Amino acid sequence: MATLVLTVAGGLIGGPVGAAIGAALGQQVDAAILAPKGREGPRLADLKVQASTYGQQIPQLFGTMRVAGSVIWATDLIERREKRGGGKGRPSVTEYSYSVSLAIALSSRPIRAIRRIWADGNLLRGASGTFRERCTFRWYDGGEDQAVDPLIASALGIASASGFRGLAYALFEELELGSFGNRIPSLTFEVEADAASIDAGLVGARLLDDADRCDGDWGFSGYAASGDRARDALAPLFEADGVRLCSGPGGWRLAPAALAGEAVALADFREARRGEEAGADTERRRAPLASLPGTIRLRHYEPGRDYQLGQQASGVAGGGAREERIDLPAALPVASARALAARLAGAAADGRDTMILRADLAAAALTVGQVVTLADGSGWRLAERTMRGNDIWLELKRYQPLPADEVPADPGAPVGAPDWPDAVGTVHVLDLPNLGSPAASAPHVLIAGAGSNDGWRGADCWFVPAPGAEPIAIGTARPAAALGHLTALLAAGSASLFDLANAVLVELVNPAMTLESVSDAALLGGANRAMLGGELLQFGRAEIVAPGVWRLSRLLRGRAGTDAATIHAAGEPFVLLDDPAALMLPEMLADWAESGGAMVQWASRGGAALNEVAVPAAGRALRPLAPVHGRVSPDGAGGAIVRWVRRSRVDNGWRDHVELPLGESREAWRAALAPPAPGIGPWTLASPLLAITADELAAVPPGTAIEVRQVGDFDQSPPLFIPLT
Repeated sequence: MATLVLTVAGGLIGGPVGAAIGAALGQQVDAAILAPKGREGPRLADLKVQASTYGQQIPQLFGTMRVAGSVIWATDLIERREKRGGGKGRPSVTEYSYSVSLAIALSSRPIRAIRRIWADGNLLRGASGTFRERCTFRWYDGGEDQAVDPLIASALGIASASGFRGLAYALFEELELGSFGNRIPSLTFEVEADAASIDAGLVGARLLDDADRCDGDWGFSGYAASGDRARDALAPLFEADGVRLCSGPGGWRLAPAALAGEAVALADFREARRGEEAGADTERRRAPLASLPGTIRLRHYEPGRDYQLGQQASGVAGGGAREERIDLPAALPVASARALAARLAGAAADGRDTMILRADLAAAALTVGQVVTLADGSGWRLAERTMRGNDIWLELKRYQPLPADEVPADPGAPVGAPDWPDAVGTVHVLDLPNLGSPAASAPHVLIAGAGSNDGWRGADCWFVPAPGAEPIAIGTARPAAALGHLTALLAAGSASLFDLANAVLVELVNPAMTLESVSDAALLGGANRAMLGGELLQFGRAEIVAPGVWRLSRLLRGRAGTDAATIHAAGEPFVLLDDPAALMLPEMLADWAESGGAMVQWASRGGAALNEVAVPAAGRALRPLAPVHGRVSPDGAGGAIVRWVRRSRVDNGWRDHVELPLGESREAWRAALAPPAPGIGPWTLASPLLAITADELAAVPPGTAIEVRQVGDFDQSPPLFIPLT
């Protein structure tokens, strides 16, 4: 519009010449007013923040990069409800869990592989390919013939679903969100688009669709190209690599000066008389110092720091106080970035010097972009060549490149999530005795698990009450504080005194696990309780003797009535009980395990292998403890009085002059002869005393004992045998 207006105005004032001048001015105004909005290329933050905006540009990835991508399809949150408990008059607990299915576009150029995946900055999938959270994952390489994903097709209908052809994307099916606060986390992906490193030539050839026109000198680990035009996508990379337009016999090329051809002496392209008069035909220009930056600061992604942002700075010789920042959406090692920053600083200093030189037609053989040397040995790059009559005017830019050798640099301490190799999981199922008060009304079945390294996230567990029954989800066993197995035989020990003669040698499944020593006061207060096979014991001293192997001494044995199980063979499981991560089998399900035959199925989180562990015939927590201190005394009439002392499954403390709590709704005993004798016994008693008459005692054969059991609310105690004859 401005062109039209000023052309008409110029014609009215100055005729045809005025119209031409007006048109030229109008074009400049149009260019200033109507010029399209420029784009600087991809900003570094664009690759780190996940988006779901319609119309969001998807970059073309080269090499290996870490990108967030854009969500292109997602379901609503999938809610699952699980009800536990509620038996025997106890309230039920309803737990909710959430998952989501979504697809994330990563590259508008085909890719080769997806390696690691991060969720909220923490590894969701490591280099081994194992996921830390349960999900189904698949990805599409962005080919033009890729099929529609079956999940998207089932959700939208095959007629409405898109195959996203030409777009590489990843798809999660039912990604569990519990670890992310029941929200979709910010996901980033390490994407391999090319197997080897890339350069500006490879990227330019792909975007300009001409394999023979582009060359690159500097190697990059990866690059993300995006922009409204190919120029916008290539500009950051070309500026960093010093790519310029070059001419030659084969036509134009885009290449760094180092690849434009061998440096030639300018004197070889000038006639002798021109060489003699060169001083009169040369003009040197030097830009003011204020026009140069004092520092070049290069920002990039560092593969060695999980592609976190890094920056390297280099001073410009003779530069001013201004700092120039270059945001390069590329991945390159810190040493290479330091060398590139130094090269860019050197190029900025060289750009200050320009030489305008008049040559003859012999200089027509020089190509734009060619590096020439003068008589003093200085190097110059031919930036422009203009023909005026029989002369050729050359515009030269100083060219003194630094070598491409990497410069040692410190990337700083990486702040990244550890990438553990796949851990081997171990799960033990234990039938615990009643620990403390109140008395248990259902079996206490403990499920404890651990992995061979700290990358193990726990195991999802299911309870199978009988062979062929439907598995019931019971939750996740988180990594235990200490879990392992006995490595050497352990002899029996007293349940009444400190066992100072024996020591326990255990090997923990994860060498990073630790055990600690405690004082006797803490020990008597219940510290360092552990299940070793079927025995509950405590240890006061813990010493590491080899990686993952511990020697436990100063023992309290047979705690909570487990004194009948104090002999152990190597290989028996060891589990530290002072651990909130252990999973207790819900009481209603534990009741089903009393008769035996039940199984616990488990799978490591993120793993697919399903394992089974037998559940011991549960009920130890319901069983009264065996009585102690049995004795027989004459009654003075030819008979005998049998007495014993009750123990309680509720409170194992020793309190002087105070009766132990009963732990049952009533006191009841069952006594019988062992072996049985016809017509004598058994007896049902309400107190720990049995009177045997003289006639009964006379009929008892030699070697007979009295078998005494306490009758509890749910079970009978183990027997106490008291010799009678």
